[in-house]
Amino acid sequence: MSEEADAIDCWCPKPSPGLQSRENAFGLPTVVPRTPVNLMRECEMAYDDGLVLAALTLVVTVPDVCSRIDGTDYRTWAAEYLHLENDGKRMDDERNDLKSEADVERGFDEILSNGIFTASDLYQLRCAVVHAGSSSIDGKGSAYSPYRVIGVSAGFGADKLVAQFGHTANGIEQLENCSYDCVVSLEGLISRMAKGVARFVKECPERNREYSSKKGFDRIGVTDFRPLRNREHIC
Repeated sequence: MSEEADAIDCWCPKPSPGLQSRENAFGLPTVVPRTPVNLMRECEMAYDDGLVLAALTLVVTVPDVCSRIDGTDYRTWAAEYLHLENDGKRMDDERNDLKSEADVERGFDEILSNGIFTASDLYQLRCAVVHAGSSSIDGKGSAYSPYRVIGVSAGFGADKLVAQFGHTANGIEQLENCSYDCVVSLEGLISRMAKGVARFVKECPERNREYSSKKGFDRIGVTDFRPLRNREHIC
């Protein structure tokens, strides 16, 4: 662990291989705005390069950006463009840590009827990742998700959003420390988010902008002063 800490402490940016100097035909430094498409592109690139933590952090924050541009909120945007249920129901019974087997069965029925993974569940995953760097759901608004733990795994493929769900507990008939949990497929989440962003932008191409770019500010995005690369992938 000490060696890993030393490694990040000693980091220096690597020069980009095979690039010309800044005094080249590419012109001025590149500005990369925080548009929905750019964020999804970098999320996909991060995943393909094995940077699963970076990909996860990006993908759960994309609805923040899109909903601000659209003038709505995270869960409303996720419901419309990711096709996730968004009934806003409190899950107090499901989050109770004392349950019977019958309670668990009813809880599973309720989770299935809500669609297994809702807009509220995604929002709670986002809050845990962004604010706590955690898989445990125990913060503001957590009562709207039945899950106390939302795990994320890579390798389940892009065709499913939830790889599995279940519960953990102590006891036989009267269950203590009982909680529901699920595992989200990172590929499935990225794929669904990419499709949602594509729909969002195709409906109105002007949405593919940084939120601040229509608010009177003259600075947007990240200005890259490094020797310039071919940036055809940046929109």
